[in-house]
Amino acid sequence: MDIRCPACNKANQTEHLCSRCGCDLTRLHETAGAAAATLRRAREALHAADWEETLAWARKSWTLRHTTEAARLACLAAAALGHTAPALRWHQAAGPS
Repeated sequence: MDIRCPACNKANQTEHLCSRCGCDLTRLHETAGAAAATLRRAREALHAADWEETLAWARKSWTLRHTTEAARLACLAAAALGHTAPALRWHQAAGPS
């Protein structure tokens, strides 16, 4: 999980204090963990072909952390539900494949 320090912009922070400037990164790690957990729920819903749940969990993950996987899952779910315009927006949010 790639965490960037908001104070000094040092990447790949694995500890709860920035190794460069000492900034407390606890909340960022908690948020990233919550985003990963909701993404797992979205994947489970996808495997169960529960498109509404997939979309809901993917959206929640996206609000916590903008990841390509969250956008892709939301795109798939929106398309499966026949929501073309939102599917296209999610596709754009996912970036290049």
